[in-house]
Amino acid sequence: MIRREFHLAGLAGLFLLATSHVQAGLAEAIVKLKPSVVLIGTFKATDSPRFQLRGTGFIVGNGQLVVTNSHVLPAPAGGDAPALVVQVRQASGEWQMRPAVMLETNPAVDLALLRMEGAPGTAARLGDSNSVREGDDLAFMGFPIGGVLGFSPVTHRATVSSITPAALPSPSAGRLSEMAIRGLRNGTFNIFQLDATAYPGNSGGPLFHPETGEVLGVLNMVLIKGTRESALSQPSGISYAIPGVHVREMLDRHR
Repeated sequence: MIRREFHLAGLAGLFLLATSHVQAGLAEAIVKLKPSVVLIGTFKATDSPRFQLRGTGFIVGNGQLVVTNSHVLPAPAGGDAPALVVQVRQASGEWQMRPAVMLETNPAVDLALLRMEGAPGTAARLGDSNSVREGDDLAFMGFPIGGVLGFSPVTHRATVSSITPAALPSPSAGRLSEMAIRGLRNGTFNIFQLDATAYPGNSGGPLFHPETGEVLGVLNMVLIKGTRESALSQPSGISYAIPGVHVREMLDRHR
């Protein structure tokens, strides 16, 4: 009996050590990735507020390129339209606003590549999204609920519940209804279905490995039940992300 109790206590100790290791790994990964996560929005001096947050993005490549969702970007407009901008967090903790231009948009996979002005930022490392398996525990970072919680990156855990062929129902779909989800099964590329609660402001944020901080995908959709407002009061706990292989393909076209 004494030996059995000692054995069980030893197993409990190993479990606690493993859990603390995973938590420490995520904390370190957040520190690495946080400087790469940026605000995507528009700016116009006569608007109130002058800066309008549209979603999340992250720095890649040479430090001046930014990845986000296609649906995050404003519709093309001329004349006195607000300017597309990226806000980068400085070492002091303050946000610096920079003009940005769109280099490429790919509505088929809901991705866009921007180039921001100014000094290079901290580029995120891209991992191998083909190595992601169903059941993997990942994490994602962004600005949920449109910045209501403040312009500070928020991290959530996510389990890959399914890797399934999918097609986006429309280029502007940042959210999915329960009816629209039926159309996802007939697509031509794989998408990560996540057991995680995300919000519209998370669109364009990085899905990353919780120990290495390597980016494996881009958050792009949240399944909602009913109206848009119910995404806040009754979140479905189901979100989707575009695999990072499509980010690599886009970057290769702009080397």
